[in-house]
Amino acid sequence: MKMWTYIVRRLLAMIPVILGVTLLTFLLTRAQIGLWIASLLGRIRTPSARLAIIRQYHLNAPVYVQYFYYLEGLVTGHWGFTSGNDLVAGAYRPVLQVMIERFPNTVELAVLSVILVVIFSIPLGVISAVQRDKIPDHLSRLWAMISYSIPTFWFALLLLFAVSHYVSIFALTGSLSTSPVNYYLTSTGAYQPWVSHQGGLILGTKPTGLLLVDTLLYGDFPAFINGFEHIILPALIVALTNMGVIVRYLRSSMLDVMGQDYVRTARAKGVTEKIVINRHVKRNAYTSTVTIMGLLLAGLLGGVVIVEDIFAWPGIGYWLAQAAIVDDFASIMAGVFVFAIVVVIANLVVDILYAYLDPRVRLG
Repeated sequence: MKMWTYIVRRLLAMIPVILGVTLLTFLLTRAQIGLWIASLLGRIRTPSARLAIIRQYHLNAPVYVQYFYYLEGLVTGHWGFTSGNDLVAGAYRPVLQVMIERFPNTVELAVLSVILVVIFSIPLGVISAVQRDKIPDHLSRLWAMISYSIPTFWFALLLLFAVSHYVSIFALTGSLSTSPVNYYLTSTGAYQPWVSHQGGLILGTKPTGLLLVDTLLYGDFPAFINGFEHIILPALIVALTNMGVIVRYLRSSMLDVMGQDYVRTARAKGVTEKIVINRHVKRNAYTSTVTIMGLLLAGLLGGVVIVEDIFAWPGIGYWLAQAAIVDDFASIMAGVFVFAIVVVIANLVVDILYAYLDPRVRLG
């Protein structure tokens, strides 16, 4: 099977998955239709307002017609309005607009977390495999088990409690606006050039929406350092509680490769152990580890709800946690939909990359 044929087949396989997710979220809202309508009404719960909601969302029509309009709204960007849980604005705004503003913050946290996972887990996994059944292997496996088992919320609160004795808690949580020094404004009181705002409402940063990237692009190093101080602790928590699975998977993959015939042949030819590990074992073991790393990144992009909520990081996870408290169905449905899209796309990218690295995948 050629590569392009494999990609087309994977793209076609995405369609029923996405439709299944949209159908599931649609049915869940209809199962609690009264609560969903109440969330859309907000504070104005008059009979006329309720009737307007019923007409707007075609709730008098058959269910399959309602589902068609629901799909139309997803495609055209009409995802509804927040129910007042948007802490940035403190008002009702289009869900899609809030999603666009907050998604880069989650991307930044997820990418930094994955970078830390790679930095910590790859060396531990290699050492554990090379030093099999020795003290370094036992210690690495012990830490992997702790990392895999430890509750994220407990570890986050414990670390926050320990560090806050030396550093102000406001310097560890939230966005730059919680800092004693307001880097959003210049000395003249005007907004920094990297700040995206609408009047007095700060919408994020520009041009990428990634705080650390944008502050570097504009050369605002104090703001970059301040932003890094806010993001490093939640990123470290996410990395430490997710690296265990990577360590164990990489160790297993390397041990499997080390038992292959071509590895034994290389050793029989007199190739040094260092070259065997670096040229033959690592490359093949890393190929299979790509799958887990891609799925990890996809899961983090969906919003690290607990960590973002504890550290008040203004990403999708924090926003959805607030939405769940106030029964904001429109935001929750949008979050589930975006999370599903991210996971499906990540699976596609991982499968294509894996097929490229190992042609046996697409030939099977």
